[in-house]
This record gives sequence, C-alpha cells and structure tokens, in this order.
Amino acid sequence: MVELPSYKVVYFLSALCYNVVTAEELAVKSERKKIMKEINIAKNISELRKQKGITQEQLAIALNISPQAVSKWETGTSQPDTLTLPLIANYFGVSIDYLYYGDDYAYTDIYNKVFDKVAEHPQQSQASYEDAFKIFGYAHHGISKWNNKSHKTFIHDEPLHLSNENGLSLVSGKGYGAIVTKNFFENIDRDTVDFAVKLLPALTDKNNLIVCLAIISMSDISFGEMQEKLQFDEKTLRNALDALIETGIVIEKVSKHKSLGLTYEIHGMYHSCLCILIATVEMQRYSLKGIACNMAFGDYPVKI
Repeated sequence: MVELPSYKVVYFLSALCYNVVTAEELAVKSERKKIMKEINIAKNISELRKQKGITQEQLAIALNISPQAVSKWETGTSQPDTLTLPLIANYFGVSIDYLYYGDDYAYTDIYNKVFDKVAEHPQQSQASYEDAFKIFGYAHHGISKWNNKSHKTFIHDEPLHLSNENGLSLVSGKGYGAIVTKNFFENIDRDTVDFAVKLLPALTDKNNLIVCLAIISMSDISFGEMQEKLQFDEKTLRNALDALIETGIVIEKVSKHKSLGLTYEIHGMYHSCLCILIATVEMQRYSLKGIACNMAFGDYPVKI
C-alpha cells in the first residue's frame, strides 16, 4: 500500500503538472544563452603563450605533449582534455575559467560557474544529473545555514525537509531534490484543483498505477511485453489501459515494428509529472522510516 504524500506536497505536484513551461520561461532561457560568456580557448592559450614569450614547441615541452597538439589548440582544431587543462592553467598561473573566457569569474558569476560545472558533462548524461544534484545539496544546506553552522554538506539517505512560509525544500541522498518557492504556490488555485481531479483519480487504482510504472520503465512497450512484465491477465491489463487511455494519461499507437502490434507510452504532458509524483511518494514513504527534519511550517499563499 503506497502512502500518499502530505497535502502540501500534493498541492506542489498538481501545480507542477498544471504549470507547463511558459513563454516567459522560454524567454528567460533564451536570454540566459545570450549573456553567457564566449568560450575561446584557442585565442586565450595563444595570447598567454605570446605574453610569456615562448614558442609552441617550448609550451609543448613544458606540458610534455607534442607541438602539433599546441598548434591544434591555437587554431581551434581541437581542445585540451580535462586532464591537461589544469596543467596549462598552472603553467600560466591562471584559472581554468581564464583559459575558457579570458578573465576570471567574480563571485557574482556563481550561477555561470554552476552552469559550466554541470555542462562540462555530455548533455543530459548521468554524470550531469549527479553533479546538478550535488550542487542542489549545497543549496539546500545553505537555506538552513542557521541550523547547519558546521557547513557540512553531506546528504543523508534519510530525507531532509525544510519548510516555512517562503517555500519548501526536500532532499535525500538516494538522489531526490526539489525546491518550491513561495511564488510558485501563488500559481495554485481552483484551476489546479480541476486539473488534479482529472489526473489523480485514475492513479488511485492500484493496477492503473502499476501499468503507468511499467510504461515509464520501458518506452514504447507492447501489450504482450507488459503482460509478461506484470503477470496480469488479459482482462485486468486491458481494463487498466482503457481507463488510462480514456483519461489521456496513456497513448495507444501502432508500433513501427509489426510484430509488436499496438504499443503504449505516457502522454508527453504527464510523463515528467508522473515520474516526479512517484518519486515524491517514495520520498514521503521513506521519510516515515528514517529521520525527517521538519522546521517552521508556515502558511502558503494558495488561492483557494
């Protein structure tokens, strides 16, 4: 039996489903790209070498690499790898940021530094998510600095909950992190409730929820694959799928592979929401078994 999260977490989850990316948010992302500092390693290495008065061959000897590698860096044909960058920075007495941008970030550029730290990994790779989560852990502890004067940033598996009238933050070392600001709660109103009552009832049926999890775990899954995975009889599985399709949560389509027949996927509008919903339910369930830190509950500006 899955235990449902508290009403505040349910408000958050419902609003998260309802408030998809807005035009304003897209504009902010676009503007963020415009103000990013230009990366020009080729130009910066070349200028540093010339300022030092050395040749490409001399730099290559100092770094124990070939002169051809230095030439390729300076012409932009290739870039130094992550192991070589610190050696170059140390040799010229500059930061790695300087090699990238031609100047050092000030403290006020911390957001750019965070962006660059995560973006050094392949796009949407496991490493990028793990790095972003680690950074979130530091931010979570920063919120409660008055309760964490030791500056220890270790994230325990047992969930940590911070909450007051300004927002809430949830984090677990198992890999869950979420922060909701006061402003977000101001988006929650009766429209959110109307949206939630369409979505949530379909998930209160145990079989429906299990089917959703099966589809999330295996994209473009066929009826036969799902039946084998869940060990449901044909009628039980068909009833669950029909209920989810009627609600619009699940899409039924003809597979590109004729042998699979019909396949099923979660509607794009609900996929991320369902993943976060299930993760938050698990977060709440696990917190009941461990040590939960709940501080200063406050009133949220929900418009009901």
